[in-house]
This record gives sequence, C-alpha cells and structure tokens, in this order.
Amino acid sequence: MQRVAKYLEGLIFHLLLIIAAGLMAWLSIHYDMQWDWSAGGRNTLSETSQQLLERLDAPLRITSFAPENPLLRQGISEIIQRYQRYKPDIELVFINPEQHPEQVRELGITLSGELLLEYEGHSETLRQINEQALSNVIQRLVQQKTHWIVPIMGHGERNLSGAANFDLGDFGKELKNKGFQIQSLDIVTASNIPGNTSLLVIASPRVNYLPSEVVQMADFIAQGGNLLWLVEPGGLHGLEPLAETLGIRFLPGTIVDANASRMNIQDPAVALVTKYPQHLATQGFKLVTVYPHAAAMNVNNTQWEATPLLTTLPQSWNETGSIKGEVSRDQALGEQAGPLHIGVALVRDRVDKTTVRQQRILVIGDGDFLSNAYLGNGGNLNLGLNLIRWLSSEEQLLNIPAKVAPDLTLNLSRAATLIIGFGFLVVAPFGLMAAGVIIWWRRRRR
Repeated sequence: MQRVAKYLEGLIFHLLLIIAAGLMAWLSIHYDMQWDWSAGGRNTLSETSQQLLERLDAPLRITSFAPENPLLRQGISEIIQRYQRYKPDIELVFINPEQHPEQVRELGITLSGELLLEYEGHSETLRQINEQALSNVIQRLVQQKTHWIVPIMGHGERNLSGAANFDLGDFGKELKNKGFQIQSLDIVTASNIPGNTSLLVIASPRVNYLPSEVVQMADFIAQGGNLLWLVEPGGLHGLEPLAETLGIRFLPGTIVDANASRMNIQDPAVALVTKYPQHLATQGFKLVTVYPHAAAMNVNNTQWEATPLLTTLPQSWNETGSIKGEVSRDQALGEQAGPLHIGVALVRDRVDKTTVRQQRILVIGDGDFLSNAYLGNGGNLNLGLNLIRWLSSEEQLLNIPAKVAPDLTLNLSRAATLIIGFGFLVVAPFGLMAAGVIIWWRRRRR
C-alpha cells in the first residue's frame, strides 16, 4: 500500500509539473512582460518617445534594406520592437537590397540596414539606428509643416552655421535634426524679410544696424512676425527703437551671480537659472541653465502680455564696474539686487483673415548660453530647443534625449587601475604558485 501511495504521489507531482509548464507556455504566448534592469534603461523607450508615439494617428511603416544577415536583422528588429510594444501598428519590413537594386538607387540607399520611414505620405531615410535618431525622424514626419528660421547676418551676429566658440553652429545642427530649416538673410541687400519666415533671429550683433534695416525689422513685427532677440551687455547697436516698441529697458552692466561658486564655476559673471514659470515654453523643465556675461532687463508694455521666463537667483546683481577679484553690489551706481530677469516672453493675438493666432517674441539678455562653447552646459541645449519650438508654435513637439548607458563603462582611478593590474599580473600568479607549493609540501610530508 505504501508503495502505491508513493507511486501516485510521484505521478501527481509530474502531472502538476507538466500542467504548470503548459500554463507558463500559454501565458508567455498571450502576455508579454519585460523588465529593464540596465542602469540607463537603454532597453526601454524614454517617456518622451512614448509620448511621441501617442501622437501618431496613422500606421507607421518602416522598411529596412538589410541583406540576409540574421545578426543585422535581429539587431534592427530588437530596436523597432521597443516602439511596437507601445504602438502595435508600426510595421517593419525587410528588403534585400541585392534583389531590388532599382528601388535602392531610386531612394539613395547606400548602407546595409538603412531604414525608410513612411507616414501619411511623407518619408525619410535613416542610417544611424538608435532611439534618439529614430524618434527624431518620427518627430519630423509628424511635424510635416516646414518652419523657416531666418537669422539676420552681416553685422557680426552669431552664425547658426559657424564653428567658432562664439557662433551657434552646434545649436543650428540640432535645429536641422529636429526638422527646422535655416536660411540666413543679409538684410542690407534684401528688399524685405521673406513672408514664409516662421522665426526671425537677431543673434548678438556687434555692428550698428542702419535705420532702414531697423525699419524692416519693425515692419516684420508689426505684421505679426515672431522674433528671437539675443542681446549682450554693452549696447543695442541701433536697435533702441525696437526695444522701445517692445517696452523693454535693459539694465546697465553685466549680471554677477554669487551662487555660481557653489557649482564650482569660478567666473562670477556666469548667472544661473534653476526655476521656471508655468509657461508653455518652460512647462515641466527642471534643468539648471547657465548664462555667461548676461544682461538684465525690465519690461513695461501694455500692448503685449509679458512673462519673465528666465530669472536669476537671489545674491545676483547687475555689476557696472570691472568684474575682477572680489566684487560687491553698489546701489548708488544703479546696481539692482536679484532676482533679475534675463529672458522675457511677449505674446499678443493677431487676426489673419478669419483666424486668430498668437504672435510670439522672446528677448534674452545673453547669446552665449546657445553658443558652441556653452551649449553643452546644464540644460542649455534642451531649453534652447524648447524656446524655438514655442516661438514656432510647435511646443507640443518633444525633445528626444540620447539614451546613455552608464553600466557599459567602468571608470577607475589611477590608483585602482594600478592595484587591479598589480593584483592580476603579480599577486594572483604568485599566490597560485605559493598555494601549489604548500599543497605539494603537505602531501610530501604525509
């Protein structure tokens, strides 16, 4: 009897094990659950990419021109599957370029695995396959509308295509990656500012404008054009009428911020901004941004709705003297205590035929924060992109951050490197030899 009971017990155990295995197999087919334990979350879409996919109202078709290479196709599939988990109607199709040479030539495909993304009649190819690049392409396909950014040139302005530290070339590249078009304008030779200009940019001129040029810019604003004006301490270079029209008064001197030393910034003329208002241009933005050698301003305008976007911390002021050694505020010289306004947003409603739209202007007392030298500091790049989107009435577009993988690299100090190297090259081999000798000696004694 006991033998039969043990037999039944074993039979029931194996039956339950088979049932459990079958249930697990059924669950794995009908339910897909994954966990990403990597430090950078590099195997999961960022929240901004997920929000971007929610804006897709139609199916997205992705064609990969990849040869019959299982490893290549598997790597591409794994990246696309991250998107398909949040939007199942994303279609991925593989085409062997060797079997369709005419289509490859027509599309200009030159790289194995290159992607063709198609959405609502718009298409774009992609060579670099990662989340940042892929989401940026999807963002451009969603945007569809072309926004022309027109920076005025010819007066020593910062160049959106320039490579010098003073210029804004790196920022210009990011704007192009986001789907914006940039076309510089020499306002001296141009009869007027093009009518398809989405955003006019005056980026820190160093030479005075002619009165006729200022009139053109004033007419552009009067007709409802959007403007980004980057100002530097030391003068407006003929743009005083523009400042008067906007109701903006710039304070003398350069902003000095005693808070910068807490972030190991030795230059006292670097101002910090850590908090932002509940405004479309800065909504949800929480990164610290830095503004070297900035000018402060006050605004008093009844024709526009003004909102200070960028405001310094307390313990800052507009220093009118030399910024060398120890500096302190002198109220008698008109140096005002912070917080001070660095950037002000101006809006007003404009009626175009039968529609009402919002005209937007942003005046910032610093251009260095977007320059090649300082763009990578803090959240300067992300803020700059947010401001351009707001000025172009595309603030709903999201900035897709690059995914970093901190768990893929190991940064060791020189001392740790020497200890590890000495341990593996000297201690470990001699330790093994010594252990072997001890074992041999003990066995011989026995």
